[in-house]
Amino acid sequence: MREKIHYAIEMALAIAIIFLFVLHFLGNKQQSDTNVAFTNEGSNTEIMPIAYIEIDSLTLNYNYSIDINEVLTKYYESSRAKMTVEWRKFQTEYEDFQRKVETGSFLSRERAELEAQRLSKKQEDLQKLGNQYDQEFEEKQMRMREALRQTISLHLIEYNKNKGYHFIFGKFADNMLYSNEIYNITTEVLDFLNRQYAADPSLKPTE
Repeated sequence: MREKIHYAIEMALAIAIIFLFVLHFLGNKQQSDTNVAFTNEGSNTEIMPIAYIEIDSLTLNYNYSIDINEVLTKYYESSRAKMTVEWRKFQTEYEDFQRKVETGSFLSRERAELEAQRLSKKQEDLQKLGNQYDQEFEEKQMRMREALRQTISLHLIEYNKNKGYHFIFGKFADNMLYSNEIYNITTEVLDFLNRQYAADPSLKPTE
């Protein structure tokens, strides 16, 4: 379950970061083409005004992402635990019904049929409840994932004010066949994001 949540968040962040600075390209284009931020250390060789972030590292080490994952996991496990309790109760009632049928304990056939109908209805209700929990979890996951995406987008815009990158890509799994480490800003961005998160308690997700 934790892997499922991580994968969903990573996919959303990868897509968001890949296209984020395309929207700001025209504004950044007006900056000087010889910005010192884009030269190799110890040389005058210019490099492209682009960078990338490793999404798996971001989701595993960004404290906001970690907190969201914990909230979602607790929410999921709590709903599963409730369903487990209810299904065990139903199983006990069903086994009791079977025992009564086998031993002829019902006073009449009508009483047995009524009990069978009640159990059938209870089973349907439990299935609906399980679907409801699943839907609520998916909706909560989508809301938190969107909040995470928006937060990262806003913070990256702030981060980029003094950097001048034209593009910041998200490196996820094997979506990039090759990347030079000189363009890797993951550690720097993580430090920036975690400092911003620590400074804003209102961002902390709640159950």
